[in-house]
Amino acid sequence: MLNDAYGNPVTTNSADTIKVIDAFVDSYIGFGTDFSGIFGAADRDPDCAIAAAYATLLGLFVETPARVDLSGKYSKMAKAAFGKATEREQIFTSAVLCLHALDVAGALTHFRTLASDHPGDLFSVKLGQNTYFNLGDDDGLLWLINQVFDRHKDCAYAYGMRAFGHEQQSKFAEAEADGRRATEMKRKEPWAHHAVAHVLLTQGRHDEGIKWMADLSNEWEDRNSFMFTHNWWHQALFFLEQEDFQTPLKLYDEKIWGVDKTYSLDQVNAISLLWRLEQLGVDVGDRWADLSSFVADRTLINDQPFFDMHYVYALARGGQTEALEALMAGAEKLGRDAPKLTRTVWADVAVPSMRGYISLVQGDHKAAVQQMATAQPRLQEIGGSHAQRDMFQLAWVTSLVEAGDFDRALPILEARIAFRQGVAMDTHLLENARARAS
Repeated sequence: MLNDAYGNPVTTNSADTIKVIDAFVDSYIGFGTDFSGIFGAADRDPDCAIAAAYATLLGLFVETPARVDLSGKYSKMAKAAFGKATEREQIFTSAVLCLHALDVAGALTHFRTLASDHPGDLFSVKLGQNTYFNLGDDDGLLWLINQVFDRHKDCAYAYGMRAFGHEQQSKFAEAEADGRRATEMKRKEPWAHHAVAHVLLTQGRHDEGIKWMADLSNEWEDRNSFMFTHNWWHQALFFLEQEDFQTPLKLYDEKIWGVDKTYSLDQVNAISLLWRLEQLGVDVGDRWADLSSFVADRTLINDQPFFDMHYVYALARGGQTEALEALMAGAEKLGRDAPKLTRTVWADVAVPSMRGYISLVQGDHKAAVQQMATAQPRLQEIGGSHAQRDMFQLAWVTSLVEAGDFDRALPILEARIAFRQGVAMDTHLLENARARAS
């Protein structure tokens, strides 16, 4: 037995296996890039079930058909080594095997057990948080980190993870305090930067947000493409909501689109920014053509409702008819056949919303409103953050205005103004709606 960086015993006598595991874990929690060595470590150390479990995860993260063979190979290795593993390793391996089998509910049960019984496993908390996040379950997300926080109170990552959990529950003072504390402890903690950015955006503190992110942006250069592009996306939102539209376009071209055009989360960041700009009347030029071509070339679709609800707009906006039809057919099938935990989300939230977004692109705002209406109260269930889902709220309210449904549009916009006053974007959306209603 050797211990990993968090003091957890690992069934191995190989210092190399521990080194690779520590790099893998730190890269996942800290949004680094040192992942691929886990495949070789699992191959060289076949009796180490948790190394094979990590390798299975990395296989699942691959966004090409290779994910099937990779995750399948290492899940078999994890099962073969299972009996030699510690209790913690067995529970974690079981969680990963559940994810491999698309049993998300089973995986969450194991993550909760780990948090309660094996608080040293911070990686499992981060993975569990991400799983809850994809389901829109903010309570579960915060619960996990709270169970283990005392064990990791000297770790900046724990503060960053708790900061985001607090922010998603609108505990803004706690979130900001944790995010700033994490950054003081470890300047290169981009998830903490991101959590504070959420608070500052939600509270309408745009100038503070711009300075906060600008001062820390040099720490993102060596992070993975999602964290790099996502934090720049947050910076772009501060400018966009102040109605400085040229800066977001510049950030789109230089920081947000182009790091890894094939990666789902990079695509989502790019789609989200262009879509918001268009909803505010900004001409984004021919940018949809390039973006939609990469979305159309995806070999992995219908992975999450949140993703598909972005992809559908990009494909419709870019005129990618064949890919759009395939995306919709897959989403509709999941609305019938997906596991129970997500089936109704596909059927009742994602699919009607996606139909509405197609109508929006076609200029039929009355149809868009009719199609989106039933899904609006349940958007939390698709996952994503409040800031990310706000794009769908903007699509809804701008469609209401275009459809002439001011009885529903005006109260939404008035509530936005009441929640955070002085935001130019919200002020002008309300002024425009009132002018058109009069």
